[in-house]
Amino acid sequence: MQTAQEQKAVALLKDFEKEFSGGPGPQPNIPCMVRYCFKELVECVGSSLGGEDCYKSLRCSQKCGDADGGENRAPGCAYLCEMTLGYKSPHYNKLIECAGIQHKCLPIYPDDGDCLATDADAVQNITSLDQLEGDWWVVKGINCGQVKDGTPFKPGGKDVPSLNPTPGRAYPGGYDWYPCQHERFLKSSGHDYPNPTTPWVNNITYCGGANGGMQNCSTDIIDTVANVTMCAPGVVCHNYTDSPLKPQFEHWRIISAPHPDWVASIWCGGTPLVTYNGGITLGRNHRTLDEMPKWVEELFIAAYKKHGVDWHEMCPSTNEGCP
Repeated sequence: MQTAQEQKAVALLKDFEKEFSGGPGPQPNIPCMVRYCFKELVECVGSSLGGEDCYKSLRCSQKCGDADGGENRAPGCAYLCEMTLGYKSPHYNKLIECAGIQHKCLPIYPDDGDCLATDADAVQNITSLDQLEGDWWVVKGINCGQVKDGTPFKPGGKDVPSLNPTPGRAYPGGYDWYPCQHERFLKSSGHDYPNPTTPWVNNITYCGGANGGMQNCSTDIIDTVANVTMCAPGVVCHNYTDSPLKPQFEHWRIISAPHPDWVASIWCGGTPLVTYNGGITLGRNHRTLDEMPKWVEELFIAAYKKHGVDWHEMCPSTNEGCP
């Protein structure tokens, strides 16, 4: 005999599957979730009836799959659902661990872009995180939402300029065009951030959207933390402490660092559900590309060109009004 809460959960899931099944994007396996994660589903629905965002986040991610027209933009959309809704829900985290990691009920997405650099491509003159300590702003990026068929990228439903720094390669997520990307490389006391296990962390803030600063955000500001290590000269490894899907791991490879306050990087990362890639140019205490010395820009143009990236097509951010 099912409890009233279990009956409510089953009813909502049937409506959920009926409403959103059949979309062009990858879809979660609802029968698999019912079979293996029924307890977590019931608790998710129950917590949502009490005001938690668990079920709301699940629906948000499912809508991403249904709205995907075949351009593989669903995982980037779902990531924002997780980091704005699911991130705050303990029951969502338990459900995602059960369905996505333990029982493989969630879809494995196609790769987002290609990894354009290896550790051997990184500069050799950065050997300590002390050299990167401080506040950095993303001023230009590679993963700009570009796809091979040229379908426009419209984060948050807004039109943005059509840019393609990687001809022939698709980077549909648009991760490097998020406004307000602020990196803070800090020494950790061991208890000042969630689950730090290394002497250094990167406290990262950003928002959904593209092409500008705070006024271009389509979500609230998102705050996340990664344990960071200098895993090779010029390579900063990020292991995120608070993402719903773990492990979330990234290699940030610095391909040019001619000035102590400016670096050009290419990053490669992934979660259990998607491999994703890109590259970001960062300025220490500099919010815009306009503050970059011309001679540094010329070196960055050459550095990215070696990896098949057109600097002039990379997506810019102004970070105006960002925290």
